[in-house]
Amino acid sequence: MTASSPLRAVILGGVAWNTMVYRDSLPSGEPGTIFADRVHDTIGSSGAGKAMNLSTLGVDTTLWGLVGNDGYAAWANEVLDQYGIEFLQQVSAAGTERHVNFMDSAGDRLSVFVNPGPHEAEIDTSVVEPLLPNADLVSVVIKNYCRAFLPLVIASGAELWVDIHDYDGVNPYHTEFIEAADCLTMSTLLHDDWRGFLESRIEAGAKVCVATHGVDGASAISPEDGWAEIPAIPVDRVVDTNGAGDAFYAGFATTWITTGDLQASLEAGALQASLAVQSPELAPLPR
Repeated sequence: MTASSPLRAVILGGVAWNTMVYRDSLPSGEPGTIFADRVHDTIGSSGAGKAMNLSTLGVDTTLWGLVGNDGYAAWANEVLDQYGIEFLQQVSAAGTERHVNFMDSAGDRLSVFVNPGPHEAEIDTSVVEPLLPNADLVSVVIKNYCRAFLPLVIASGAELWVDIHDYDGVNPYHTEFIEAADCLTMSTLLHDDWRGFLESRIEAGAKVCVATHGVDGASAISPEDGWAEIPAIPVDRVVDTNGAGDAFYAGFATTWITTGDLQASLEAGALQASLAVQSPELAPLPR
């Protein structure tokens, strides 16, 4: 990468089509009829969210995803094209992953996986391999079938970013992803000892680790700087909290890669997240 060239990112996995249902409160679970305040159909999942936010920050972004040969994949393509993202898609007989997300006025979510997509899949990694040597950031989403990419990324020497979301500290599903990551991000929602956990990852050789706390801000640790903290940026009108974590990830990662400044990276993550929650999409709307 030269000083004038954009960063290059490769995001592996995580594309869905979502129906967003907005209400003052989440469904109670009681039989009956409920009414939506508004409904929005759009692309979803963590890979798409990261790719869209990175692209709005000027990063040359390629997204690989497993989708169906169906209209949902076509609609997802349209959204990604609006954000200027190169989308490499592998077709799955299971169809495109689909969710119905109920969102309440506090930003809490109840997700119904209408089509969860496959747990196992034969992945053709050859289309991704040529992209890795020139990538400044490679992110593997923690879909089970994305494990196939881990040895390939490690062998390439590319810096591997992994978001383990609301890891609880004990679920063995995450272990392979955690141990492979050079740069690790997580939500602290379910992990009481997140500080101890991330300190252990730094001791194991991770270059940087980030913990997001929702409305309580975020923390990060690196071997050189130790811990840094930042509050969340207040937003007057929240439109949709989906994608906030992916937005923070994108803002943090781009600044960390270009500057190595832990505090500035946290500030960039918080800013991108504040912009994303004011958008009906997973990222700020493209200009």
